[in-house]
Amino acid sequence: MSNEKTKSSTDADVAKLRPEIARIAKDVKGQFGLYAKHVESGKELAMDADKIFPLGSVFKIPLMVEVFRQADEGMISLDEKLRLEPRCYCIGSGILQYLSPGLELTVRDLITLMIIATDNTASEMLWKRIGIQRVNMLIRELGLAKTSIYLPWREGFLLTMGKGPFKDKSPQEAARIWKGLSDIERMEVLNDIDAEFENFDVDEFRRAYENLYGLKEEKKFKMQREYDQVFDNVGTPREIGIILERVLRGDVASPESSRQMLSLMMRNMSSSALPHYLSAEVLVASKSGVTAGSVNNAGIIYISSSSHVVLSVFFKRLEEKNPDKALLAQARIARLLYDHFSRVK
Repeated sequence: MSNEKTKSSTDADVAKLRPEIARIAKDVKGQFGLYAKHVESGKELAMDADKIFPLGSVFKIPLMVEVFRQADEGMISLDEKLRLEPRCYCIGSGILQYLSPGLELTVRDLITLMIIATDNTASEMLWKRIGIQRVNMLIRELGLAKTSIYLPWREGFLLTMGKGPFKDKSPQEAARIWKGLSDIERMEVLNDIDAEFENFDVDEFRRAYENLYGLKEEKKFKMQREYDQVFDNVGTPREIGIILERVLRGDVASPESSRQMLSLMMRNMSSSALPHYLSAEVLVASKSGVTAGSVNNAGIIYISSSSHVVLSVFFKRLEEKNPDKALLAQARIARLLYDHFSRVK
């Protein structure tokens, strides 16, 4: 059999997965997108892979890449110490928000907290150190046109709480106004928010958030869903998958930096769905991103030491009670792809 026929046969084989994946995704009331690639063979499966999705904490993958790239280039040191200051405190996930100001942590410590514990304050500190626009510059250098990562979550949380120019606006009004702003106008808003709330006490920050959404965020879904679909960094399943493949190949940062990034993602403590139905022996380097209306999982499944599947599977505009269904669907899809490529030589 010729190579061309073998390639065609394998492509058709991968395509057979599409109906089963569509059935799994259909059980979740929301919009779905998927990009999967078996790196060694080059075989791809794309289902609305170029649709734009709010990223949630998946944005921390390219932020991590840019930090390591700057370390490779000597612009920063992983051992450089950054001081925890009031202007960096961010609510949501992570432990740093509960620690005292003045604490010094290395860049390496902050990357570890950001990826393993998805710490929002750690990401804020790193972003302010490397430069807000540097992540988007990386994205453009990689030739990715639809991914836009410029919104630190501290400022994003403040905006969704009605701070800044959206005071007294409904979520729908705020979302409409934000959509109509240019990139420059949005950066001006973010700079104003950063300056106005530079010394905002984190306990007051948290109380204001809990007053809006409840102590356990029990009121968050209905109230913040509209915000979360707009006030977030965005990307596509395909473009996030491309970034992950570049990390795996070691050509977006040094080989040692790439190894460290993958190692951190393998130790991810957040609710990544991809390993859920896989054996404990299967390595998965992943990052999840969950907001009121979106559930995203992106990662690399290690079929073996010489066989890898990059997988980005995203849901947005979810209906209430569907986030858990989305996580289970993503886990089932990851298992389906693992089983398929385990059989491929």
